[in-house]
Amino acid sequence: MYGNFALLDDAGRLEKGERIYLGDIKAKDEAWLRDTLFNNPEIIPVNDIDPTFGPLVPLCRELRTDAGKVDAVFINERGRLTIVECKLWKNPQARREVVAQTLDYVSALSTWSYADLQARVAAALHRRGNNPFDLVQKQARSRLREPEFVDAVSRSLREARFLVLLAGDGIREGVQSLTELVNRNASKAFTFGIVEAAVYRFGTSRFAIQPRLLAVTEVLTRQLTILNVKGKSESISIDDASEDAATTDEDARGKERLKAWWKPVLKMKFDNPEQEPPYWVGTNNVVLSTPFPGILIKAASLTNKDYIEVFLSATKYEKLDAVRHLAKQDSRYLLDSLPKGTVINDPELGWPVAIKNREHLADSEKHAWLAENLNAFVNVLRPRLKKWYEEMLA
Repeated sequence: MYGNFALLDDAGRLEKGERIYLGDIKAKDEAWLRDTLFNNPEIIPVNDIDPTFGPLVPLCRELRTDAGKVDAVFINERGRLTIVECKLWKNPQARREVVAQTLDYVSALSTWSYADLQARVAAALHRRGNNPFDLVQKQARSRLREPEFVDAVSRSLREARFLVLLAGDGIREGVQSLTELVNRNASKAFTFGIVEAAVYRFGTSRFAIQPRLLAVTEVLTRQLTILNVKGKSESISIDDASEDAATTDEDARGKERLKAWWKPVLKMKFDNPEQEPPYWVGTNNVVLSTPFPGILIKAASLTNKDYIEVFLSATKYEKLDAVRHLAKQDSRYLLDSLPKGTVINDPELGWPVAIKNREHLADSEKHAWLAENLNAFVNVLRPRLKKWYEEMLA
């Protein structure tokens, strides 16, 4: 919850701001919000989302793509692009359509070369030349060389390394479901965030804008366990979308074989009708989204070894640590409700909640065990995670 804005001058006089909503007042609409953010990029809380996308340099408005026009586009000297879509949030159906639209933008932009971007920006600005480089060079904090900048932008386009933001006002209901929708459908390494722009009016001509970061998705990391000669283990996280990673045809065929093994699990049905379908990731995990942003239910199976596991994971260590604490607090309920053999704060790998099976099983038996335990984890953990997240927001 947020209180109202108030201004206090040196004489002690207090002036309270009046909360207004886009569309309720003449000339304060989506276009006004777009122009305000574009002309004042410091309003956007980019450092709270991902500092590697800042500082933001306004690139253009109404950038035409095959998926439609992007409201506002920013860039930085690292060559990373931020796209902002401004919308009113009164229609729940429209919210899902906007999310789908932003995913289409990502897909369209990821097919572009630097030359494509340069040409489309020139058309939007009605100005010829290498506008992306010229605009960034004017604000660069260090000496910027054009060849390196072009390479960086090209890599960002190719890998879809974008920051995608939905900005609006009055955003409250459906935030968790929207981020789950993005997590389920996203196949690129972009970051997605929802920013509420709360507008307050002082008098007749002065306004204050309070940006509120409501949700953000994060690039998934994969967990590797390193066993040393003494048998002890330690876990490290590696970014799945590393800029240096290269995928060969052989790698692609290998991943397709791994994914095919999971087909029976990917087609499973859940008791909870709100649970989104599972999806497979290149680290050979099946992943389930949850109502707690950044917290995931995962399944693992080691190739050619008798080891399968279902566990609770997180996209960042800080969130993993927070859920470990919450799981410990509710350990009695969790152990009573989850399948026999479940461990809270697994001492071996550090997962907050986990269950393993090292028996020698046929593939069909492994699939059945994984499906059964994934369903059980959803039944118990999904409402618990929703409760924990709501308590953290309160």
